[in-house]
Formats: sequence, C-alpha cells, structure tokens
Amino acid sequence: MKSTKKIYPIFYNFIAILFGVMMAGILFINLFVANRREYPCKKKFLFSNIKLLIIGIVVFAILVVIYNKFIKKYVDKLTKKQCNILLLIYFFVTFILQIYIINKIFFLSGWDVAQLRVATDQLMEGIKLNQGNSFNTYLQIYPNNLFLLFIFVIISKIAYICSIDSHLLMSIVSALSVNLSIIMMIKIIGKISKNKHMCVLFVFISTLFLMFSPWIVIPYSDTYAMFFTTSVLYIFFNKENLDQYVYIFVLVLISLIGYKIKPTVIISIIAIAIIEIWSYLFGNKKLKLDILFKSIIAIVLSVLLFGIINNFSKSFLGYERNIDVEMPMTHFMMMGMNEKMKGVFLYEDVEYTTSFKGIDNKKTANIKEIKKRLNQYGVNGYLQLLIDKSLINYDDGSFAWGIEGNFYQKTISENKSIFLKKMYYNNGEYYKYFESYLQSIWLLILFMSIFSIFKIRNHELLVINLTIIGITLFLLLFEARARYLFLYSPYYLLLFVIGTANIYKKIDSKMKNMRN
Repeated sequence: MKSTKKIYPIFYNFIAILFGVMMAGILFINLFVANRREYPCKKKFLFSNIKLLIIGIVVFAILVVIYNKFIKKYVDKLTKKQCNILLLIYFFVTFILQIYIINKIFFLSGWDVAQLRVATDQLMEGIKLNQGNSFNTYLQIYPNNLFLLFIFVIISKIAYICSIDSHLLMSIVSALSVNLSIIMMIKIIGKISKNKHMCVLFVFISTLFLMFSPWIVIPYSDTYAMFFTTSVLYIFFNKENLDQYVYIFVLVLISLIGYKIKPTVIISIIAIAIIEIWSYLFGNKKLKLDILFKSIIAIVLSVLLFGIINNFSKSFLGYERNIDVEMPMTHFMMMGMNEKMKGVFLYEDVEYTTSFKGIDNKKTANIKEIKKRLNQYGVNGYLQLLIDKSLINYDDGSFAWGIEGNFYQKTISENKSIFLKKMYYNNGEYYKYFESYLQSIWLLILFMSIFSIFKIRNHELLVINLTIIGITLFLLLFEARARYLFLYSPYYLLLFVIGTANIYKKIDSKMKNMRN
C-alpha cells in the first residue's frame, strides 16, 4: 500500500516536468532561433519575438495593477447569480459582434474549405457523391472530411428554410463554436478554482486573443472541432453532476463525433483515459468488477450509437468507400518528414502516395519512404527538422492565417468595413500590426503556461497539460501547421490563467512577508 502511494505521484510529476521542459524549449526556439532561421510559412512581425514578449509582459503587468486597484473590489462583491447573468450578457454581446465582423469581412476561401463548400452546394442540388458529385474522388481520398460535409449540408438546409446565405451561416456557426468553447472554459475555471478573478482573466485573454480571431470567418474543422475538444474537458470536470455511466457514454460519444470532424480531437479523451487509469491503478479510486462491466457497456452503447450516426451520414451523402484511392495515416507521417517543406503539405508527396493502388500498398510505400528519409536525415538532421516544425507550429499567433493556397478565393466588395478589411486581410494596411499583436499575446500565453505546473493540487488538471503534450508530439511526427493547434487554443488559455494565478500568489505572498 505504501509503495502504491509512492508510485501514484510519480507519473503526475513526470507529466508536469515534461510539459514545463517542452514549453520552455518551444519558447526558447521562438525567442532565440526563429529570427536566425528560414523555414516554410515563416511570418515577419514588427518586432523580434523577444521584444514582443517583453511588450506583452509589461502591458499585462500594468493591466493587472489597474485591475487590482480599480476593478477587483467590484468583482469581489458579485454573487454567483450576478456572475452568470454577466456571462450570459457577455455571450450575446460577443456573438453579435462576431456576426458583425463576419458579415463585414466575409469572403470565400480556397483550399479544402472550397472543396467542401462546392460539394455541399452540389448536394443541396440533389447531386449525391455517388451520383456525379464533382468532389466524390476528393472525399474518397480524404474521408476524414465526410462528417463535416454532412454538418455543412444540415446547416445549408437550415439556411434555405430561414432564407439565409448558407455560406455565411456556416461561418456564423464557426464563430458560435468558438464562443461556446470560451463560455465552457470559463465555467471550468470557476469550478476548479472557485476564484472569480481567474474567470475574469480568462474572459479578458480569450476576448483579446480568441473570440475575434480571423479564423471565425472560415467554416472548417479547426473552429468546428474546438467545440468538441472543450466539451470533452467540460464533461470531464463536471462528471460528478452526471450518473457515472451517462458520463462515460456522453464523453465517448462527443469524442467520437469530434474525431470524425478532426481526428486530433481524440487526443483529449486519450489524455483523460491515461489520467483516470493511473488513478485507479495507484490512487485512491477503487475499481469494482460490476462498475467496470457497466462502464464497458456504456462505451459499447456509445460506439454503437456513433456507428449508426456515422453510417447514416455516409448513406445520406451517398459515400462509397474506395480503398484504392484512400489516404492512410502513414501518408501524413511521411509528409511530416519531407525535407523540401519541412513537414508542411507537399503535393509531390501526394503524387507519390496516390501512385500506389490499394491502401495496403500505400502504407507499405509510405513506411519504406519514412525509413529512407530517417536514414537520410540522421540524428542531427532529424533534430533540425523538429526545430523547423516547432517553429512552423508554434511561432505564429495567427495560427497560419492566410497561408493556405488560394486563401482569398473570392472577396465580396459590397457591405464591407474598410477598416476591418484592412486589419483582417493579409494585404491590409493594418494587418501587420494586428498580426504582431496576436504574436505578442501568443508568446505571453506560452510563457505563462510554463508556470501552470507548480503546486498542482488537483491532478485532473494535468489532463490539459497531457493533451497539449499529445498534440505537440502529433504535429512533430505528422504534417505540420500552426492552424492545427487552433482547436486546442482554449486549453492554452486555461493554462495561461493558472500560470498567472500561481505567479500572482507567489508575488502577493512575498509582498505580505515584506510588510510583516
């Protein structure tokens, strides 16, 4: 029993240390390597990363002082009911502002977004995938976008009934996903900290960095999946309010649906499973056979329901699987090792994989090429690739806004806000200021998140750290892109808040000791 108690905290300490070292390493590369190195998708900011971080820290410190002096006392007086009312008002006001911004800067983007958009339009005309839809082959190659297409068709049908532009409504739903994710995160912070000021801090940082992100205008898996990554966390931290088996059923179902929208959503439930299993093996939780049996039944029922929903969506779209053209996961790992684009999308890799017929032949060819590339890189060469990929993934506070091919496929000139267009569009007069502003906040978030690992009393919080470790490792191994971090951005903001609270407590404690 004593040995078990000793083992219990080891893994949690390992996660905390690994996260701290990883984030410190990422920040070090951003601050001291980025300016001296050329790599794909590199952004040019008004100042160096070091200066942007210093600016962020100084401005943030000033705002904290102002808050403590003039606002904190009013927040202290708020009741729980008043906080909920203010949160509801915040939701509606920000959502209206999001819709306003979308309406003013709205444009039709290219790349995969265009493929899904036009495929949706054709489905709305009654042209199913297996009945002449132009994008049948695309979706047979990349079936991971099928469920998102299904959602887009449902949204388009609602838009038709309500006489709303379907493409505009897709963007509004994108913004709603971000908005609801922020609201859920505020609730999570309130629950785990019982601290209104930490909730205010999350409202503040999410409003500045995430709520009005340019990505809200792009209806794609990055924004849509955010709702599911956050829902998984929300359900996990509110499990005591649900029947144990209902909790498992809903958690698995939400994760599986999210997985069909964006495969990396599954990382969050894997992190939860790891933390929970460790707790049962070496912690105070006791696992009884009847509970285990009922939990397995809940998982099976959830998988069965998901299977029904998934099969219905495929039938509804007219999808027929073609393993001769389907891309295996090994393709994306191979692409993540290409030297030319440092792990970013490379069409030559697509041509290579598609030159083989059958999914098994593709896997074999990919694995062969992966081994070849590893041998060519060597240890030092592969480490250099990982540094480049870290910069591609983490050295962009805009999450690679405007990087994808044919990004502004069709801009709509009428009913535009000239100011907002100049700020949000990459070629806009004020965009360089906006992008540097986002980068400054992003660097501040990364910096403060390092301090989230100290004095962790609730080990369940490490689910967040473990999830971020998971998505970071995934993007280092597979295809790189800053955009792929966006669905987990609320997780980073939550750790920013925890890290800030830890620093504040430390400084406040020292100040009190000095007075005494």
